[in-house]
Amino acid sequence: MKRMLIAVVALSAISAAAVAEEFPALQRVPVLEEAIPSTNPAIKLVRGARVRFAPRQPTTLHRHPISVAGVVTAGSFIFKREGEPEKVIKAGDPFFEPAGVTIEKFDNASSTEPAELIAFYLTDTKDRPLIELLGAK
Repeated sequence: MKRMLIAVVALSAISAAAVAEEFPALQRVPVLEEAIPSTNPAIKLVRGARVRFAPRQPTTLHRHPISVAGVVTAGSFIFKREGEPEKVIKAGDPFFEPAGVTIEKFDNASSTEPAELIAFYLTDTKDRPLIELLGAK
């Protein structure tokens, strides 16, 4: 039994080494680095959500009591944080919504195609509200 275990471990190591040789080294390219504002509660929980937008669908003026980081997974959005210029973010692009900052636009940029994002809410408890709607634009 001991010899069989040693043989399995040795074959696993050889197999792992062979697989590693077939692929280039992983590359990590920075795509997002944002400071967590002091208004954010101590992060004890990350909550994730997939959010789908219909063509032309806007968000209302809003802000978050916690910071939100995410990535666009389909389509593109018109994104504007208070005090910053409007920009278009598309599939693969990251975004960050700092706690307490008003988001003036986060709208589907297409009038014909849906759009989708995955958001990660950096919170302290699952009971904390994720968003505060501020009314119409």
